[in-house]
Parts: sequence; structure tokens; C-alpha cells
Amino acid sequence: MDLLTFFLLLSVFLFTATLVELAWLAWSRSHLKERYAIKRRLLFISAGGRHGVEKLALYKNRALNDVSSLEKFAYSLPRVQKLDRMLLRSGLAINASSFLLASLALGGIGFLLGIRLLPHWTAAVGPGLVLLCLPIVWLKGRERQALAKFDDQLPEALDLLARSLRSGHAMSAGMEVISQEMEEPLKSEFIAAMDEINLGLSFREALENMCERVPSRDLRFFAVATLIQRDTGGNIAEILDQISTLTRERAKFKRHVNGLTAEGRLSGVILIGLPITLFIYFYFANYEYISLLWNDPIGYALTVFCIISMILGTIVIKNIVRIEI
Repeated sequence: MDLLTFFLLLSVFLFTATLVELAWLAWSRSHLKERYAIKRRLLFISAGGRHGVEKLALYKNRALNDVSSLEKFAYSLPRVQKLDRMLLRSGLAINASSFLLASLALGGIGFLLGIRLLPHWTAAVGPGLVLLCLPIVWLKGRERQALAKFDDQLPEALDLLARSLRSGHAMSAGMEVISQEMEEPLKSEFIAAMDEINLGLSFREALENMCERVPSRDLRFFAVATLIQRDTGGNIAEILDQISTLTRERAKFKRHVNGLTAEGRLSGVILIGLPITLFIYFYFANYEYISLLWNDPIGYALTVFCIISMILGTIVIKNIVRIEI
């Protein structure tokens, strides 16, 4: 067995092991609910904000006694908080270390297969980078969907909280109602905030940590209004109603803007994807013809010019169709 085959098999093994872990997590979610809940709380602690780190670390050390040795090792590694937050918002209870390992293994598979199958070894960098970035691109898509769903759920949650306050409940009790009645992904974020309050963090620290976990402007409005009301007083239920109305109107206007800019966004995707698709086609159909782009000095200069033009065109189109709301 040559060295290339060995590394290829190793990459396949690591990627397959990660898939097995994902399958185990999916099974344990329904069959081992208590253990799954502990793991979710560990991930929320890892993905949490800057406030109350010492108090949360005590709970983390106590919770690690109930997990396996492999998970203890994974949570003892340096945490990548931003990636942890993306994984939580996407609904995957996998830690950042496993995700990075799977991405590297998938990238290694693409690179090694490219060395073995493509005409020139430098071309193997292309499929390697594509497969390396594929998991993070998929994760970003899942994150955008989760954030959009969170924003859609927030007005209903604010209405529920306002009704709870009018009926005489405290703010913490109203948030507890939200964590019980609402669906994912908003439910988990309020559960994490209530867990932090129960572990000794102040109400302000828990809200600020939640705002760091969820980059939602509407959630920031809610947090700022709530914290100001706790300091100065006022009718918080009425304020929540106004924020809920504002959030619904912004969401309606955003959908209208997306409809108006859909043609421009689709045109940008086609203009950027068409040259790449043609390059891939000619690379396999007529390698000698397309190889002039990097073997000939004029072709090399044209390639660099085209890449720069595509990047600038992408930036221009994105700025045209992007409207701040």
C-alpha cells in the first residue's frame, strides 16, 4: 500500500467516524433524552458569552462527570465559540472539534482523490478546497434558516411574555413560559438563559449572553428595552407590544424587499457560476485547450484578470441588491 492510499483511507475513516457519531447523536436524542439534555447544556456553555464564565465553569465541570471519556476529552480542548454557536443554531449536538475533524477529513478525501484522478496534481487543490468548505457552507445555510425562524418566532414570544406580565407573573416566570410553550430554535435559547439565571448569573448577564449567541437585531431591541425598564420603571407589557409590532412590520418589509431583489440576486449567481461551470467542463473535455490559461503568459494574465473581475463583480452585485432594514 502506497502512502497516498494510506492517507486516503485514513481520511475516509475519520469522515465515516464522524457520520457514525452524528447517527449516534440522532438516536440518543430520542432514546437518551437526559444525557442529550446534558450535552446540549454543555454546548450552550461552550458557545456562551463573556458573562458569568466562572459560575458556568463550575457547572460544566460537574456536568462532565456524567459524560463519556471521549466527550470529556472533546470538551477539554480549546473551544471555538463562534462555531459552537453555529452548530447549536443548526440543531446539531456535535462539538466543534468533531466538526472540524470531519471537515478536514472530507477535504483530505477530495485532495487525495484529485491527485489520483485528475491530470495534474495541482488541480487536486480545487476539489480539496470545495469539500473542505462544503460543511461550513452547509452549516451557514442551516444557521441562516434558524436565525430567520428565530426572528419569525420572536414576535409571538413577545406577545406571550406581555400577556404573562399582564396576568401578574414576573419577567423570569414569563421567560419560563416561553421556554415551555415555544418551539425550536427560540425555545432552546430561552432555556439556556433560564439555566444561566438559575446557576447564579444576573438577569442582565443572561440576556447579554443570549444576544451574543443570537445575532438578532430584534432580540437586541427586546434586551435593551427590558434592561432599561428594570432600571427606570414603566409599563414593560406595552413596550413589548410595540417591539412585537415593529418586528412584524420589519419582517413584512424585508420579505417585500427580497421579492424585489430576487432577480438581481439570481443574475449574480448565474454570472458568477457560469464561468466556473465552463472551466470545469473544458478541464475534463479538452485539457490541452484550457491549460493555456496557466501555461501561456498571456493566458495566465487573463486568468488573473478574470478572477479579479469576478470578485469585484460579486461585491458590486451584492452591494446593489443588499438593502439595510
